[in-house]
Amino acid sequence: MGLIKDEKNSSSYSSLDLAFESIDSCFGYVDYITTQIQKLTTQYNEGKLDEANESFVEVIELMDLYIQLVSRVYRVLRTDLKVMNFKDESIQKLEIHLLSVMKALLQAKEKNDTIMLCDLLEYELVDNLTQWKIKILPELKKLKNY
Repeated sequence: MGLIKDEKNSSSYSSLDLAFESIDSCFGYVDYITTQIQKLTTQYNEGKLDEANESFVEVIELMDLYIQLVSRVYRVLRTDLKVMNFKDESIQKLEIHLLSVMKALLQAKEKNDTIMLCDLLEYELVDNLTQWKIKILPELKKLKNY
């Protein structure tokens, strides 16, 4: 939802402006989440289960916010831009994979399978986030020129 435009202030933002600003923020957000995942896997590997359990909740919450943000940005871009210059299927595949990794993480956590949990975090989730950062986010950012 866009901000109300103040006719005296030409610097007010539209939904599209906020979407592009959010894309810029997503790069740092991915780096932050990746750092938190590394911290979490270290805690599990060192047997610091209480700390790891707290960090796990934080990573899940961060991922939930990231998924919501990217989904809303994508929805605004699809709605507000007439020219779509990237493949929707790339985003859809990556999003589906991300959601399946999240589901698998929760299942591994329920079973207290820390080996599977660490593998999913280190390899699947970090890889998925990296793909967002190097493939999807730059493509979305390029749409600002349209």
